[in-house]
Amino acid sequence: MTTQLTRHLRFWDSIAINVGIVIGVGIFKTPAEVAKYLNSSGLIVLAWILGGIISLLGVFCYAELSSRFPQTGGTYVFLREAYGKFVGFLYGWAEFSINRAASIAAVAYIFASYLRNLILLPESSEKWISIATIFVFTVVNMVGLHAGIRLQHVLSIFKVLIIVSISGLVFWFGNGISSVSVSEAGRNTGMFYNFAPAMIPILWSYGGWHESTFMSGEFHDAKKELPLSLIASALIVMILYVLINFAYLKVMAPAEIAQSKAVASDALVKLFGNAGKAAITVAIVISALGALNSTILSGGRIPFAVGQDKKGLSWLGQVDPRFKTPLRALAVNGIWASVLVFLGSFEQLLFFNAFEIWLFFILAGISVFILRRRKRQTDSFLMLGYPWVPVLFSLVSVWICFTTVLHAPREALFGAFIILAGVPIYFLSAYAEDPAHARG
Repeated sequence: MTTQLTRHLRFWDSIAINVGIVIGVGIFKTPAEVAKYLNSSGLIVLAWILGGIISLLGVFCYAELSSRFPQTGGTYVFLREAYGKFVGFLYGWAEFSINRAASIAAVAYIFASYLRNLILLPESSEKWISIATIFVFTVVNMVGLHAGIRLQHVLSIFKVLIIVSISGLVFWFGNGISSVSVSEAGRNTGMFYNFAPAMIPILWSYGGWHESTFMSGEFHDAKKELPLSLIASALIVMILYVLINFAYLKVMAPAEIAQSKAVASDALVKLFGNAGKAAITVAIVISALGALNSTILSGGRIPFAVGQDKKGLSWLGQVDPRFKTPLRALAVNGIWASVLVFLGSFEQLLFFNAFEIWLFFILAGISVFILRRRKRQTDSFLMLGYPWVPVLFSLVSVWICFTTVLHAPREALFGAFIILAGVPIYFLSAYAEDPAHARG
């Protein structure tokens, strides 16, 4: 075993990873959650545009941070460098223990659910399909980076084509049941109070714009190509999301969307009947596979980075000499995700993940100021709009955290508990790493 990953990834690889994760199954489901808070077509579109802008604020921060620290681990590395190993470890622990593995499990579960309905398998098969899918994609990424990234290119291209096709079909055949008017937002000023909770599902759907930074140590040019690819990915996703929401609103009123359990399916059923339902089911199956592969591909790099820093976990920070991949870290992620599949329900993960993710995004935004002051570099990417961009991103992150606590206090409390559970684990591992202390 070695400890160094090879630098083979390029510009389009990063876009494939980010687009593959961001455009998962959320965009086919979360518009209904948004419409529950915003019953104005204009406000709904504005909210999705705002979500894209917020993501871009974070992208600019991460573009600079990844250029300054082109190492495997992404957010873990940035927080470690800014605040020390303790904070970095807490992030790595929270990401591994719940957020990453639960995301893998949830996407696999959704894939299995739609696949079962498509090929008429019994409901009891869902968990086994989920586990089998996690196993297959984990093995694909374990046996080589090229295999996983090539698969991701294909699946990401399919995702883009799916959204463009759905939007095109709706605009071509739709009769304009609901017209979208941005000016409509001005007549619903009282609804701005509902913007905060509406942004939770929107930002969850945009989530993943920073995923390729977890693999910074494997990019050929992490100082220039990686930052530019992050920006390009965010712009691509923003355009596609706004486009498909315009399409939904063309054939469905906000009240109809709010009542829909599968808005994309309902939109196509209106136009094409059962053929439309079958088509969207296939599209969601393909989209879920792309999200699953990306999440597994980048997720294994987090425990790998932690393992390289912690002697007690050094077995996770090893690179397989045959496949040149973090094989053990990928295997652990896959096993834990499979265990979570058996726990059953994932409905509350939306608000739970929001608290944990945006809490660490606050620290990441502030770290831009700390690391600029501490480590000046002339050859790294420097964001436009400094210092306002990291200030706005940090403030928005505080807003989302507060909103999560206000609207889902139980989930936020559980998220805080998981993070704090990492504290004794950190100190116990530190104790084990000090032989003299251990003997004493």
